[in-house]
Formats: sequence, C-alpha cells, structure tokens
Amino acid sequence: MIQRKHAAAPRRGPVPVFLAVLAWLLLLLPTAATVHAAVDSVEEWARVRAGLKYRLDLDYLYDHLTPNDAYGDWHTATATLYVKTLPRITPFVSTGLADREAAKGSLTVGAYVDWAPGRLYSYSAYTTGGRSDHLPRGRYDHHFFLNTGPFSLVLGGGWLEDHYGHEDWYVTAGPRVWRGRVIAEYRLTRQESDPGARVGWNHLLSLGLGAEGESWLFATLAVGEESYRALQVAPPQDVHHDFWEAALAWQRWFGPRWGLKAQLRWLDLGTEDDGYEKLGVGGGIFWEF
Repeated sequence: MIQRKHAAAPRRGPVPVFLAVLAWLLLLLPTAATVHAAVDSVEEWARVRAGLKYRLDLDYLYDHLTPNDAYGDWHTATATLYVKTLPRITPFVSTGLADREAAKGSLTVGAYVDWAPGRLYSYSAYTTGGRSDHLPRGRYDHHFFLNTGPFSLVLGGGWLEDHYGHEDWYVTAGPRVWRGRVIAEYRLTRQESDPGARVGWNHLLSLGLGAEGESWLFATLAVGEESYRALQVAPPQDVHHDFWEAALAWQRWFGPRWGLKAQLRWLDLGTEDDGYEKLGVGGGIFWEF
C-alpha cells in the first residue's frame, strides 16, 4: 500500500540522529573487516554460519519527492532483530524513526513460522506508529507460502487503519518459482478502502538472483491503482492514483557474520489529486551472531 500525502509542509534540515546512525555504521566497518579476514576457508565459513542464532539489520532510506517545494525530502531509519533460536519459529522486532513533517516512531513485531518443513511456512507482522499521515495506527499482515512441487503458492491478506478512522483491507495471491539461484514471483492484490468501499487492483513482478550467505539482488516492478477517501482534509476528498514503482535491492555478505545492503526505488503517483514522484536511495549493514 502506498504512503499517502495530503498536505504540503515546509521542510526542515535532516534530523541529526540520521547522521549519527550513518557515522556509527562507518565506525563499525573496521571491526567487521577484521572478522572477514579471520575466515580463510569455505569450511570455516560454513562452520561459523551454522552456529548463528540472531541477525541485526540497520537501515537508512532517503526519499526525494517532486515537486520538492511542496513535499520536501523524507528520511527513515530502522533497526530489526531476528531471533533464530527456536526450532520452527523465527520472531522479529523492528523499530523505526521516520522524518516527514516531524520525526515519528514506529514498532513492528512478527514471526516466520515453519508449519511443515519444505512444504508450508507463514509470515505475520503487526505494526503501530506515532500519529502521522504516513504511519499506521495499526497494521496487520499475514502470508502463507505453500510449496506445491513445481512452484510455490503465495496467499495472504492484511488490514491497515490510520489515525483518522480510515481502513484498508487487502488480499493477495500468486505463484513463486525458485530454481537454484533464481526466484521469480507474481502477485495480484485487491485492496478495498473504507469509508467509501473504494477498490484498487495492483500487480507485482519480482525477480531475484543469489544465495543465502553469499549475495542477493532483487528487481521489482509494481503497477496498479489506489483509491480511497481522504479523511484528514475538510471536507473529505475522494483520491485516485494510477501508479508504478520500480526497485532494486541488493545485499552481500563480506564475512560469514556480516554484510552490506543497498536499495534504489522510483515511485510515480501521476499528477492527479495529490500525486508526486519519489526517488529513494538507501543503505544498511547487517550482523549475524
């Protein structure tokens, strides 16, 4: 679901905490490089990775919006911890700080559950955020992934409520094919927005190349429409967007315990209603221990 923007606001400079996060990441790189230098064989690499039970991701995303004088620049920093100590469940918790009109925090808790090894697993997450046009009061997502043999079937749904009483419900489904180092996926999503029972259909295509413990590169294209009634303006307004979004996401392990991430995104919401264009550039670092 697309982040919404209804009212222009004057922009301030970047919040200092984001610069502090970037400086912290740079200071930690020598330590991570030392770990990489200590691993001198494929066998040692595999041995170290077999004992890893946690993963910590730190990410930063910068968004430049056009028209910039109306919407300004956005900044988002997140930290996510995955816990892999249980036999069939991997819980995670993520906390974020988003700078839009003002800095607001968000919290996500969720889990991956392996119901039948090699056949069925699920993803569940609940998110809540500070009062903002861009953060949900509550959001729940749940997806099942069923391996049928020739391909996997993805089936899921979710709900979102903002701080103004607006709600979205969606269902999504599609096939996923994973052959060796290649993952290809298609999803069709139907979203209904209340009040007003506005319906939008979205299509997503994704192609990934890589392997866990080495590197991943994902290219994603999404096209569709979003229709809803904006309640945070007076009087409420019906809004419709025809959009498309393209994204590249990359991560690479530079040692058995750590790696770097980068992403590039482009979103076009058209010129109707409160449409805009958004260029996003981000990066991050992750540790497994």
